[in-house]
Amino acid sequence: MKMKEWYLRRCVYLLAFLAVAAQAATAARIVAIGDVHGAYPEFVSILQRTGLIDQSLNWSGGQTTFVQVGDILDRGGESRKALDLMMKIEGQAGQQHGKVIPLLGNHEVMDMMGDLRYVSPGEYQAFSTDQSEKIREEKYEEYKNFVAEHGAPGSPPTDHDEWMAQHPPGFFELRDAYGPKGEYGRWFRSHDAVAKVGDAIFVHAGLDPDLHYKSVEEINKRVHEELAAFDLYWKELCEAKVIWPYMTLNEAIHQAQNVYRAAQSGTYTITPYAHSSIVNFLRNLPNWSIISPQGPLWYRGLAQDPEAPLQEKLNSMLAGLKADYIVMGHTVVSRQGITVRFDHHAFLIDTGMNEAFFQGRPSALVFESGRIMAEYANGEQQALVDPPSGQKAAAADRAADGNNQR
Repeated sequence: MKMKEWYLRRCVYLLAFLAVAAQAATAARIVAIGDVHGAYPEFVSILQRTGLIDQSLNWSGGQTTFVQVGDILDRGGESRKALDLMMKIEGQAGQQHGKVIPLLGNHEVMDMMGDLRYVSPGEYQAFSTDQSEKIREEKYEEYKNFVAEHGAPGSPPTDHDEWMAQHPPGFFELRDAYGPKGEYGRWFRSHDAVAKVGDAIFVHAGLDPDLHYKSVEEINKRVHEELAAFDLYWKELCEAKVIWPYMTLNEAIHQAQNVYRAAQSGTYTITPYAHSSIVNFLRNLPNWSIISPQGPLWYRGLAQDPEAPLQEKLNSMLAGLKADYIVMGHTVVSRQGITVRFDHHAFLIDTGMNEAFFQGRPSALVFESGRIMAEYANGEQQALVDPPSGQKAAAADRAADGNNQR
């Protein structure tokens, strides 16, 4: 065989190999599930319906990539069980060459930051132990001493009954668990806000096309930097005795503002370190993407705004991120099923899984073999995007070839 002929044949083999590899990559199965909000039985039902877990609640999804777009927490009483299940199957999936990608939602970040407005009684109860009453009394005395020694005018009240009502059994254990050193807190802080899998972008709330994102990596880098900055400022404020460690976010903001005003008026003395910590905290907090209405954890424009003015901007953003689709939770547009927008390029997958709160139902978005499907826990399936005709023909040819060889 002449060298030129051999080289050409090798090139043909290589191109064929790359084509098969591309087809395999396209055919890789991706399952996305939206907001859980403590609805553990419903979460289990959709995981089992899509074949991701078996009856023993172990990973059975094989090489599937499972993306959960955040908001496992809050509103429902069984958030901790849902978190434990996610952590378990995340560890198991790799053994079958699968992957679990848990993304940050606004509620994970809220709970990490001490914004506990949506934590349900059942969620506190899941963290309570036989030591919880003793811990509450100890923390109450600790807080009273803090206010007596460091409280500025306007500090939160210390009435025993009122304080206890605001700090139910399990409150302090939950705060520790979601903190930087806690089991769940460390796990949350390892998560990204956005993931690109195949030709799809996955994010909790959405990406504002007007913000001109350069890359998924840029978005995630900023989110991680902001979370690290928050943890640092919180630590500094505690060390400076400006705030008490277990204050809620709202209490801490008001406390820092009160201390700063009192120091400015000369009625309260603070150190330069405390002054710097307060200024950094209050000045930077409003500018962070993790709490901004335009940030990836909160933005609702792609879910709620008219499509026409955004269509071209969305197309440009997706092209810049080298993606064809964007998949989002956060906003319940329909409790009956997954919502498709922007000419089948945007999918809203939060269908109100927590039935008691939203009266919705569990759902999943499935990418497989060029097709995009909606699946529901009751077994219903809905084709949302079919593969291009060329892919259909190729799939039919491959199937026919396979049958002929049997």
